[in-house]
Amino acid sequence: MKLDAVMWPDAPWPTARAEWQLAENLGLGAGWLYDHLFWQRTRPWHEAYTTLAAVAASTTRIGMGTMVTSPNFRHPVTSAKAAFTLHDISGGRFTLGVGAGGSGGDGDAFGLPAPSRGERTARFAEWLALTDQLLGVDTTDHTGRHFSARGVAIGADGTSATRPPLGVAATGKRGMALAARFADRWLTQDISQDPAVYAGTPHAEIKRQTDLLDEVCHTHGRDPATLPRLCVLGYGDERPLASIEAFRDCVGRYGDLGISTIAVLWPRGDAASAQLRVLEEAAAESTG
Repeated sequence: MKLDAVMWPDAPWPTARAEWQLAENLGLGAGWLYDHLFWQRTRPWHEAYTTLAAVAASTTRIGMGTMVTSPNFRHPVTSAKAAFTLHDISGGRFTLGVGAGGSGGDGDAFGLPAPSRGERTARFAEWLALTDQLLGVDTTDHTGRHFSARGVAIGADGTSATRPPLGVAATGKRGMALAARFADRWLTQDISQDPAVYAGTPHAEIKRQTDLLDEVCHTHGRDPATLPRLCVLGYGDERPLASIEAFRDCVGRYGDLGISTIAVLWPRGDAASAQLRVLEEAAAESTG
């Protein structure tokens, strides 16, 4: 089981740099940074791509990605350009993590009417297809319902040297169909954004999702084994950093569901010191 962390853009850069360098020294596979305009009342809350460029210049081994970029406030052209640039600056360590985006927060920031869940999924489908095209060809022309690109050449040529991997977050059939088509990695979390289908516990919910993902992959002609799976633990009721025993329990239970990477929340709050000690031991076991 690989071990990653979801990092926070909520500290002055000297502190954030030290956290990323510690994550690298612990041997974590990657750090994933929130890509939101703001987060509740947290201040400061720094911009993701700018921060990741600094991370890329301040580290040498750790992977990095967005968790997640969405159409709520990102256009495919500028997103693809930023991803192409970060892929180069980091020496190929960047993954473009993307998702449909939710309501509230970023979704309301521009004062536009709130789309329904179905409308967000449709918008994301167009966003993702255009972003994939921008990263895969020399020049892109596209006129769509939500996004357009006129004679855009961001510099990518579709090769691994210029194209970052895509991580696609999805919990339902339509989103998973996009993951089956475009993703180099599937991203999910231990809590559902749709209470109507939530399976009752984080583990049961991830089992529901992984079973559905297998079904969707087969339907769309993709071997499920070719789609690595990352699950963020800590949003819901799982507490993988409560103790090393809790971490091992999560590794066993989620590994049995086919999860290949667990991402924990980088320690924050009153229990941060204790959680960091657990994370250090967990990282040693994961890399050893």
